[in-house]
Amino acid sequence: MPFFVTEPQERLNIEIEQLRSQMVSLGNAHGFLHPDVQQCSRELDLLLLQYYALRPKQ
Repeated sequence: MPFFVTEPQERLNIEIEQLRSQMVSLGNAHGFLHPDVQQCSRELDLLLLQYYALRPKQ
């Protein structure tokens, strides 16, 4: 079954990639246990949950 990406999914995907990049940069600069990195990780988790909630059920 083909999988089509909707506009909301695409917007979330862009946000996810930006946040992931920010988290890696912060982690490289401050260490991955730094509070800012941990907060970024939690925000990323929420975006990923939103993204997967939009996917069609298989």
